[in-house]
Amino acid sequence: MKKIILFTFLLISAFQTIKAQEKDEFELLTSGKWHLEYVEMAGQKMELPAEMQKNNWVIFHPDGKQEGMEEGHKYTGKWEYDRSEKIIRTDDLDGRTDQKLISVSENKLIVSVKEQGAEMIMGMRK
Repeated sequence: MKKIILFTFLLISAFQTIKAQEKDEFELLTSGKWHLEYVEMAGQKMELPAEMQKNNWVIFHPDGKQEGMEEGHKYTGKWEYDRSEKIIRTDDLDGRTDQKLISVSENKLIVSVKEQGAEMIMGMRK
């Protein structure tokens, strides 16, 4: 009997931890303006100069709206987060795009995108 109670408690604790992590990812994604810091393709990492970082950013609003700037041109769009697959789906200037969430923290966001069959990793910061 004690084992069943302990197992049930551990199972509930594990589900609460997973739920908290999912919520934290969404809250972090929607916590501000993300500036594109670097792009990496085929192992080649290209850091963007400060001026380009200022002109390339995105904001994910909690209500599913997205706003951003690409090479100095503002745009709006929609987005959603698939928690189970860790995919950010955007619908904006580039059409519908799936971005695989690699990691997100208070100040860093790293996603992976398929571009013309090749993987492109984008690193962003606040």
